[in-house]
Amino acid sequence: MSRLMRTYGRAMMAAAALAALPAAQAQTWALSKFTRTLNAAIAGHNTERLTSVTTEQCANACIDASRAPWCRSFDYYKNSQQCDLSDKRASDVGGLTTNYPGDPYDHYSLMSSEGVPNPVAGPQGRKHLLIIGIDGLRGDALFCSGCATTPSLAALANGGAYHRNVLAGGPQATSSGPGWSTLFTGYWAADHGVSNNDLTKTLLKPHVLDRLKVQWPTATVAVVGDWENITRNLKPAQADFIVANSAKNSQQATDTVKNWLSWRHAPTAIFYYLHNPDIHLPSYEPLNAFYQSKIIGEDGQIGQVLAALTARPNFVNEEWLVAVVSDHGGIGSGHGGQSASERNTILILNNTYGQSGKRAYCRGELTATSMLQVDALTPHVLDFLGLSNPTIGRKSTACGL
Repeated sequence: MSRLMRTYGRAMMAAAALAALPAAQAQTWALSKFTRTLNAAIAGHNTERLTSVTTEQCANACIDASRAPWCRSFDYYKNSQQCDLSDKRASDVGGLTTNYPGDPYDHYSLMSSEGVPNPVAGPQGRKHLLIIGIDGLRGDALFCSGCATTPSLAALANGGAYHRNVLAGGPQATSSGPGWSTLFTGYWAADHGVSNNDLTKTLLKPHVLDRLKVQWPTATVAVVGDWENITRNLKPAQADFIVANSAKNSQQATDTVKNWLSWRHAPTAIFYYLHNPDIHLPSYEPLNAFYQSKIIGEDGQIGQVLAALTARPNFVNEEWLVAVVSDHGGIGSGHGGQSASERNTILILNNTYGQSGKRAYCRGELTATSMLQVDALTPHVLDFLGLSNPTIGRKSTACGL
């Protein structure tokens, strides 16, 4: 790969300093400001090289005070953990090069606060998705006597539709990998291929947000989460923004989403992962005080995001489907089996939050009608977007526009 490198005396020292930072300090969510193009690079327009760095550290370097006046993008060498910072964007140089043997590079381009216009139009405004994934949340731990007080989740449920016993497991373990994969694809593990939490397990069926990208290639998809599977092997293959927050630091994930929502053109679809109710500690019982404290904490995070959503200047001309889902329940201090408590998960759907004059996609409690996890997310997302559903999952008959 040819290079026009400008030599900066500080380059190697900067790289070493970045590499020495603790992971939580180095990951300041700068990646939420970049869009990624897989297997591509700018040829011959590189300015400064950093070595022994992560993608997060490259992003931080690009936007730090010393480089912000000129840095516009970087190419990341996936195998050698180095990056080349550039004062050019692909649009400045006639596009990206994508035919490198072995596809060793990914390209990251700094976004302005404008974002990319959303191509998905509907009768009630430009359609967006905000999918909130709460790990380990039992559906029967919400909206019941003595349960955790959750004003944000209650507002979404009361203004939309909800199901308090979506059944995970059955033909697969009630583990996170299979559960999230079923939600993302509309298939069980026998078809989507993810039977456990192994990072080497990749989706054999399309992620629902990749189906969005097939129909609307310019739609932007953003993912934030602290569990590595969410940001690696179970992510949408064509995700534009992928941010890894530090372990169970929900505020960092929330700040990332609030940043995306501050753009003039917010991402078309956001997956926002909250981990803390998956405690593996005293108890998953709905009335357990520690479990409740984790649920209440995440509800507060969701409240921040909903406030940022409704504060968008163009919110009145947008239609956001907010979907809340969970991967499994739990019994005692664990999960993975087929007890009723381990299989119990949640679904909330609301497309009128903060916009009561718009037509609801569905409304009311759906719990009385049996719903499997394969039915919960993907079929409703596809239906909301007006796309055909080739999966084995089926949406609720109570939902539809």
